[in-house]
Amino acid sequence: MRNCEYGAEHQKVDPKYENAHLTAISAQNLLKEKKPKEALEYYEAARREMEHPNVGADKGEDIYINYGFVMNDIGVIHLSWALYGKELDTERTQIDMANIDPQELQTATQALREAIDFYERWYKHNPNDYERYSKAISESYANLGVALKYAGKTDEAVAAFAQSLLRNPKNGNAERSLTMLEINPKPYIEAGQKEMEKH
Repeated sequence: MRNCEYGAEHQKVDPKYENAHLTAISAQNLLKEKKPKEALEYYEAARREMEHPNVGADKGEDIYINYGFVMNDIGVIHLSWALYGKELDTERTQIDMANIDPQELQTATQALREAIDFYERWYKHNPNDYERYSKAISESYANLGVALKYAGKTDEAVAAFAQSLLRNPKNGNAERSLTMLEINPKPYIEAGQKEMEKH
């Protein structure tokens, strides 16, 4: 649990976030155990709890950032299902474009955009925590880029990968994805390095 992005179970969080926080931890553990269907149920439960008017974790008005992690992980599950099917046949060396599930891809894209929007809101309230913000939003941009790529929206995908590297020039997912599209990632990495120096 020490490496859990949501923090250890005993981590002190605002009491109004506690139930949602523990639900999100359960979801993450299920995902680590490769039980995405069960994990998604817990993620959706955590999402509902965080969006409750009495909780408001989706507003990003304090240091609690985990709504973004929840939305990112929901997006990742749907993205995996879109590309590999519900049985997650990841043994395939290539993704079969004909068998990509467009509905799952759309759901993934929406969740990842919501994660990105949340991180932007969160950073406005936490401008001194650029490192946490930049790594989190970079991950969601990289995942969004993959979703857009397989939706046939190459230009939008490239823009997402560029944003990912702008926020975290060490994001290997974004770097590899640009290389696979035969686009040199170096200018985007250099732009990201310059951006990091500002903070």
